[in-house]
Amino acid sequence: MKAARAVDALLATLDACDEATCAHSLATDAWARQIAKRLTLPDDLVERIATAGLLHDIGKIATPPSILLKPGPLDDAEWAVMREHAAAGAAMVAAIPALAAYAPIVRSHHERIDGNGYPDGLAGDAILFEARVVAVADAFHSMVSDRPYRRARLAGEAMEILRAGRGSQWDALVVDVMIDVVATRRTRAVDAELTSMLGRAG
Repeated sequence: MKAARAVDALLATLDACDEATCAHSLATDAWARQIAKRLTLPDDLVERIATAGLLHDIGKIATPPSILLKPGPLDDAEWAVMREHAAAGAAMVAAIPALAAYAPIVRSHHERIDGNGYPDGLAGDAILFEARVVAVADAFHSMVSDRPYRRARLAGEAMEILRAGRGSQWDALVVDVMIDVVATRRTRAVDAELTSMLGRAG
């Protein structure tokens, strides 16, 4: 099975389990791609990072719906089950030859720079760079999205949380680039609105 078809099949399965998680995966792809482009990475690495963004939460296919779709905060035992999705997703991807190279990235997208992440407690440069990019894209979109247990945060609040975790939870350079990407989009949106208002006034 070719990589694109394999990705589409996995995403279709994820969508059947939870549309919101599938939509989040598509958004993580888009944010990760923008980060990678802003870093002026080679095209093949940009595509690798974006595809990893698509696949990062695929392990949630194996998460029990009672936990994945719970309309309230998870308790400690439920969080332990939820955290299994990183390793589960890596195993799913590793079983598909066309996607096996993405397994280490999927496994590592919840690792932290300070070593307090999961599932392996990796730290710093021991975490694949691709996973560090996906981690920031994943975190930002998660924060600005509604969840069953909380409302979406404003983009500015999410950016402050990223700044607070810069160099401890997330890669400092990737956080800086993510903030720049978001700030640029917000500036362009304001400029477009001002242009529209001036056009209406004229």
